[in-house]
Amino acid sequence: MALKRLCWNVFLHGFAFSSLFVLSASAGSTLKLDTSWKEYHNAQWGYCVSYPSRWFKGDAFDGAGFFVKVGIKKRSRPVGEIDIGALPSEAYGATQPAAFTLVNDLQVHLDGLKRFERAEQVEVLEKREMQLLGSSALFTKDRYYDPQDRARWVDEVVFANRNERLYRLELECRADQLTRFEPVFTHLVSTFQFQCSGAR
Repeated sequence: MALKRLCWNVFLHGFAFSSLFVLSASAGSTLKLDTSWKEYHNAQWGYCVSYPSRWFKGDAFDGAGFFVKVGIKKRSRPVGEIDIGALPSEAYGATQPAAFTLVNDLQVHLDGLKRFERAEQVEVLEKREMQLLGSSALFTKDRYYDPQDRARWVDEVVFANRNERLYRLELECRADQLTRFEPVFTHLVSTFQFQCSGAR
């Protein structure tokens, strides 16, 4: 499961952002595991974001990012994960960081899902260009069937480009848990800043 097992190129493609930029879950439907938040500050690239502090957290992408994941309960098998990271555009081979096309990025992302997640029956539910804090970004949302898990999963990614760096935030969760995880991801994205001070 999840991006930590994907290659770095796949990580760069698809930074998803849900069209729900306002929290849609009512307070009564929010699990306790999702209500306590902590700020993460990346010392290497300077960005920061808040994440659910009760979820399991791990570093990823050689210090350029991290992931958090959680199950129905704190110690149960994960059914949702969020990955965040950044990389210089030249490491991806981009000569013009602003010249990304949604079609190309989405295709690489979907190819990565099929290769690394062994995803089947992939459906693109949404794709669009957007702005993230004044910078150009791409949004994709897709659904796929995981034959190992025997369940459908939803993947939302926001892929942004700023100052010749590529930033990515991704939600991957079981489809039957989307109403829980989508508002968490939306709130997480709303706390993201490209540059901020503070300790990790």
